[in-house]
Amino acid sequence: MSCLGALSAVTPRLVERLRALPPAERVGFFGGAAVESCYELGVSWDAMHRALTDRRLEYGNAHPPGCWVILGGERIYGGREGEWDHIITGKTPAQAQAVADWIGSVTEEQFREWYFTIDPAEYGMEPDDWDCGYTWEYFHDSQDFWKQAAKKRLYVIFDASQ
Repeated sequence: MSCLGALSAVTPRLVERLRALPPAERVGFFGGAAVESCYELGVSWDAMHRALTDRRLEYGNAHPPGCWVILGGERIYGGREGEWDHIITGKTPAQAQAVADWIGSVTEEQFREWYFTIDPAEYGMEPDDWDCGYTWEYFHDSQDFWKQAAKKRLYVIFDASQ
């Protein structure tokens, strides 16, 4: 089961400060940093990323703009030697705009179709109606967050502990 994740809308200056830190100091950076807005994802981010991409929980920019919602964009921390405890990815203002423009076009029916093609062996559980509804609700309700971040030309940071 995944751990809690969140999206944060931040200024370009804050992203530059984050990038300048040694990797080990990036974890927890947003705990004391001023973010413009935050959208909590609960544990929905794992299934959300799988549904919006190629049904796998992997970094990368395949299948944009869906991939940019969670693990796509710049890998700031995670998935490398010594970085197994946390995930931080960043989306540029242009990527945030692409997500904001696209997200409202995804229907619940389409999302359910994508969700139910997730491989249970890789996901660690059998996809079911409850989890799909939970994940859809977080995805659908994130629209305003993405639109506001895009309107203000902010970066979006995805952050989760593992």
